[in-house]
Amino acid sequence: MPIFEYKCIKCNKISEFLELRDSKQSRVCPHCGSSELTKQISVFSAQVKEGQSKKCFGCSDNTCPHSRG
Repeated sequence: MPIFEYKCIKCNKISEFLELRDSKQSRVCPHCGSSELTKQISVFSAQVKEGQSKKCFGCSDNTCPHSRG
């Protein structure tokens, strides 16, 4: 199940929730109890394992450390 981040409009704290893709479950802020939450765009990372290409798919110049090597 993917993890989604929600920001509470009332207390401005961000919380993470596990949810199914088609989940219609209502969320409640664990900090203040408000149900006024907005879904946030999360940043994620990927790890390159040994033996795989060391170049990122997004590297287009030599500023990325993965493009040298």
